Amino acid sequence: MTPESSLPPGPPDDDAPVNRYAVYSVLFGVAAFACVYLFPYGAILGVPSITTGVQGRREIAASQGSQTGDSAAVLGMLIGGAAMVTALAAWVLGGLAG
Repeated sequence: MTPESSLPPGPPDDDAPVNRYAVYSVLFGVAAFACVYLFPYGAILGVPSITTGVQGRREIAASQGSQTGDSAAVLGMLIGGAAMVTALAAWVLGGLAG
């Protein structure tokens, strides 16, 4: 049998807290998508959504299972990125049409 110290980290505990940056990423992403047609707010709010998502994923990976929320961080980054692309596309297409 191998000692416990050499075992890889197991799945996160049910009681493990969700990383706060992962939650912030989702909140900024939802706010960015809600403001997508209010240029430049949709594009501006997408930036902190992505950066807090990246920071959250780094902290979750470094915690070795003591924090959860990796999927929330990825979701926030995706929503924020989609909001940025949609806001910029609406601005460009609005400029071309008018």
